[in-house]
Amino acid sequence: MDKVKKKRRFRFPLWAKTLIVLFLSVSLVGVISIIYSSNYLKQTTFKNYSEKSTELADTLGVVVNVEDLIKVRDKTQSIYNGLSDDDFVSNEYWGEDNWLTYLHRFDEVVAMPEYDRLMDQISTLHSTTSALYTYVSFVDWDRQRLVYLVDDSELGEDDPENPDAKYIDGDRCLPGMFDEFTEQDKGVVNHKLDGFLPEITNMEQYGWLVSTGRPIFAPGAEKTEDNIQAYAMVEFSMNTIIAEQSKSIATLSWIIVILSVTTIVGGYLLVLFFLLRPVRKLTRAANEYTEGSTSESEGLDKFAKIKIRTKDEIEDLSNSMKKMEGDINKYIADLLSTHTKLEGAKKKADELKTLAEFDALTGVYNKRAYFEAEERLNSEIKEKKAKFAISMIDLNDLKATNDNLGHEKGDELIKGLGNIIKETFKASNLYRIGGDEFVVISENGDLKAIEELHKDFVDTINKSMKEKNIDGMGVSAAIGVAIYDPKLDNNVEDTFKRADRKMYENKKIMKGRK
Repeated sequence: MDKVKKKRRFRFPLWAKTLIVLFLSVSLVGVISIIYSSNYLKQTTFKNYSEKSTELADTLGVVVNVEDLIKVRDKTQSIYNGLSDDDFVSNEYWGEDNWLTYLHRFDEVVAMPEYDRLMDQISTLHSTTSALYTYVSFVDWDRQRLVYLVDDSELGEDDPENPDAKYIDGDRCLPGMFDEFTEQDKGVVNHKLDGFLPEITNMEQYGWLVSTGRPIFAPGAEKTEDNIQAYAMVEFSMNTIIAEQSKSIATLSWIIVILSVTTIVGGYLLVLFFLLRPVRKLTRAANEYTEGSTSESEGLDKFAKIKIRTKDEIEDLSNSMKKMEGDINKYIADLLSTHTKLEGAKKKADELKTLAEFDALTGVYNKRAYFEAEERLNSEIKEKKAKFAISMIDLNDLKATNDNLGHEKGDELIKGLGNIIKETFKASNLYRIGGDEFVVISENGDLKAIEELHKDFVDTINKSMKEKNIDGMGVSAAIGVAIYDPKLDNNVEDTFKRADRKMYENKKIMKGRK
């Protein structure tokens, strides 16, 4: 009864599974809807801003005075191309001394009137748009760099004590300053006429930006790669629209959560009425078979009392359970009878196993069991992990005892010798392989103490001969011990033969003493 209660505490009821399935299904649909909506909004936003930045970059290329731009570019390139590789310092080192040294190499470009006019043109266009940055650059194709020409970003505040502070604290990239190509920028090498395709970035300093660069051509010139004078670059901030999207997605998420909860509750109530209630009836009936609530007089007709009319698989299940109940009642008696027969057969099999492996007179293992042990040891010899000793023991004067005193006295001597061997070799297996022959296989602890055990056995036999403690007779036996030696023995039989020879040598010595 306690075991049944314990199982109930850890069961996983159908109503819980139903709720989990409903929850997972509805949640999955909700999560997919949110992800899809979020991705759709982002893709739409990115597309719109990409088109917007491309359009503005094209406009910037038309607004700037290309003649002024060419003069500024040529001057900047002249200084830039005259520098060695060690002189270049990228914007990655913004504000450092070597960066400032590199920046001032282009001071004469900043002093050009053409530069001032370009700044005014770009600033005027910038003020009419929502772009974050607008600037013009040329490309060092060999080194894969974007080199700035004109940038209308803000400078920092003037500091009389440090004239360079306005460059360090501001965002403006002055002529000659450059950025190394990003991985996406490198694609412009293969489509120079398309320019820098819209690139979406999310940087800690600037947030979400979309950047685009379009080529600028001289007026009336053919639009070929060789006629590209510079690139008009535009960057838009998408932080505000991304924030609005996050709010919209959060609102949508709450709506989906409310709809999901409503769906789960409604679905559960429907399942409860049409599925769980009839299943619980079947469950209660089934539990009475294990809770002991049914008396013999009542019988096991529990499912027969249930009335389920759902006209679906549940009703089919109920009818099947009723049929099964009848079959169970019919076969219970047969099962009990079969169980009794199996128990009897097992007991008889155990008895036969004992008869097959043990000697009836002494209770030790018989010759058949010895052959099985020999087979096991031979396998260990092949695997080179065999460690054992064989003691061959033979009872003396058994024939004379049988002839003079009868076989009952001889049997007493055999049992007495068996007891002495068992008491001496306690951790070894003992086998009776003939009328008066015993074999002891020693492994592990007895193997390590084999010499001491051999001496104990001889001492016990000598004591028995003196005391005549076996029904007025003493037990006399010869023993020969051989330890398995891979240099001498190819198998168990070789070790056995060496032990047997030593036993016969011992027997001769004992006869000579008489």
